[in-house]
Amino acid sequence: MTPPQLEPPLPQSTAPAPGAIHRLTRTLRGLPPAERWWGPGCAGMAGWLKHAASSLPEEDLTPRFRALLARVRQGLPVLPEEAKRHQYVLVRGMLGDELPGYLLDNVQRLERRGLDVREAAVDTEGLLADNVAVLREVLRDAEYFGRTVVMVGHSKGGVECTATLARYPELRHVVRAVVTLQAPYGGSAIAHDLATTPQLRRLIDFAFPLLFHGVSRSVEELSYPQRRAFIARYPYPADIPTVSLATSRLSRVSTLYPLQRYLRERYGYLADGMVTAVDAEVPGARVVRLDDMDHAEAALRGLPGLVRYHPGDVTEVMVALALETR
Repeated sequence: MTPPQLEPPLPQSTAPAPGAIHRLTRTLRGLPPAERWWGPGCAGMAGWLKHAASSLPEEDLTPRFRALLARVRQGLPVLPEEAKRHQYVLVRGMLGDELPGYLLDNVQRLERRGLDVREAAVDTEGLLADNVAVLREVLRDAEYFGRTVVMVGHSKGGVECTATLARYPELRHVVRAVVTLQAPYGGSAIAHDLATTPQLRRLIDFAFPLLFHGVSRSVEELSYPQRRAFIARYPYPADIPTVSLATSRLSRVSTLYPLQRYLRERYGYLADGMVTAVDAEVPGARVVRLDDMDHAEAALRGLPGLVRYHPGDVTEVMVALALETR
């Protein structure tokens, strides 16, 4: 008797599981169409703080910055003797945890100068209050051990540095100086449009939790109304030595050119691709204004020939300026 023929087993699928981008796209396609929106966006909002009556006059350090930058590029020292007495707390900006090499050159440059550097363990896609709590503990640690701190924050990280001292002014004696690099202190035009445009808001509401395990409200916190409300409630102390880097660029070789062009053509704003130059100036701070730097150049090393600045050079010079006697 012939044994029954067994059918060969069906081949198992070897297709990979759908990735985050695929899941995001599939989810968005299943949603009803977003409301069409033709509003004014953030027209006229940039620079609101600079024009406020309460804003303090600033000192333009751009010529001094360029002079020190030339020395750094020649390998000459620019940091004062007191620099080694402080601890340097570097704070990442939005998506900083997702970008390879982010702030790496900044940290390594300060370490090569013999400085004590610490990167704050903030959640770069997290809420302002949560990250302020992290920085508060960093300052309390320094206070306990009798250290003084120089805070250096890029982009959203700069906002969190200033917010910590605004919320907890009793810790200002721990801080020798603050450096904000391209921080949207007054607000971010890009963040504002992302948070207030229905089509774009729907994207970040899904993309942030799915792709970055973040909170979409962290983008909204950088919109103009929310920054205005926070600053009105918690003004930044005027007696903390602070230096702000405010930049803009409009160049086809910049990776952020589409955003630079969007802000220029829609609103007439001078921006580095993420933050308008005028919104990066902290009231009362001394300011360095550059019109040839995009938002990535202060924190990420670019391709030779496409960028004009090295993150390590920028950080070293800004720290030197912050420690100069006012």
